[in-house]
Amino acid sequence: MEIDFILIDKLINLIKKAYNESKKIKNKNIKNKELNDIVTDIDIFMENKIVTAIKEWFPNHSIYAEESGKMNNSTEYEWLIDPIDGTINFASGIPLFATSIALRKNGDTILGIIFDYSQDDVYYCIQGKGAFCNGKPIHTSDCNKLNNSIISFCLTSHYNDKHIKDVLNIEEKLASKVRGLRLIVSAAIELAWCASGKIDGCLNVKPSIGLSSAAGKLLVQEAGGKVTNLQGNIRENVDTMLVTNGKIHEEIVAVINQLKT
Repeated sequence: MEIDFILIDKLINLIKKAYNESKKIKNKNIKNKELNDIVTDIDIFMENKIVTAIKEWFPNHSIYAEESGKMNNSTEYEWLIDPIDGTINFASGIPLFATSIALRKNGDTILGIIFDYSQDDVYYCIQGKGAFCNGKPIHTSDCNKLNNSIISFCLTSHYNDKHIKDVLNIEEKLASKVRGLRLIVSAAIELAWCASGKIDGCLNVKPSIGLSSAAGKLLVQEAGGKVTNLQGNIRENVDTMLVTNGKIHEEIVAVINQLKT
């Protein structure tokens, strides 16, 4: 099977079918994970459906999934899957959650899909071929001044005390310099909204490989935005994250770096 838009369509149909089937599960069966984070039977059901299909289509590819971990991690192709990004929102009935699927080749993301259930929007991209939502090209916003921008940030239950302090410190410095700060706690949605110009940037202080952000980072880049770590440098495999439309990136980096002086 080729890595092309036909594959994108197959993956979109796979996600839709898995999600519709998951609605038959009446009891979410919430279980605790890291710190106060949770997993539900819906996460596990959808992940199993997606992983099973990808294994059938690409039996030699590696897979790294949110609930199952790494599988067959010795190949040049690796799928990164977060079946429900924003599980706490989902389990509580807050309609801000998404499914994220990305494909990397030798560590470089080449394909991404995000299903934003809150808007019934499907975002997708292939490296070098642009970013799309529901079949239409998307682009990051034209906002070029920090004081006109809307920025989202992650503050979630699996942050330790240091991460929480870092977030609150950055929030305090940014609050008076932007039009608005938003707390969504679904990186996939935040990045999709940044790629489509709904918001102008988002950040995450916790270093991670980014299962939930892998597709979104490529989506933003294909839509004309910029992705770095919080210091404005190229992200390592496990790193912090700053994503913007590209036009306000340096202003945000300057504010963050000012925190250290």
